[in-house]
Amino acid sequence: MRVLMNLAIEPTLHLFEVSAHLMLDPSRQAVQRVLKVLADTPQGAVRIVRNSYPHSRKHQILACYLGAGQNMAA
Repeated sequence: MRVLMNLAIEPTLHLFEVSAHLMLDPSRQAVQRVLKVLADTPQGAVRIVRNSYPHSRKHQILACYLGAGQNMAA
C-alpha cells in the first residue's frame, strides 16, 4: 500500500485516512477512494491529496492514527 506524503507541505506526525472522489475521465465519472496520508494536521492531509490528485473532490478525514499506530479519532 502506498502512503502519500509531502514534507514540503506538512511534517509527518500522524497517519490520516482521507476519503476523496476522483474524476476518472472527462465524462465526469467519479470513484471514491480512501487514501492513507502522512501529515501533521487534517488540513495538511487534504492539501497533500489535492496536490497528488488535482481533480479530486469532496475530501473527508475518516480516521487519524498516531505515529505508533494508536487510534486517536475515528
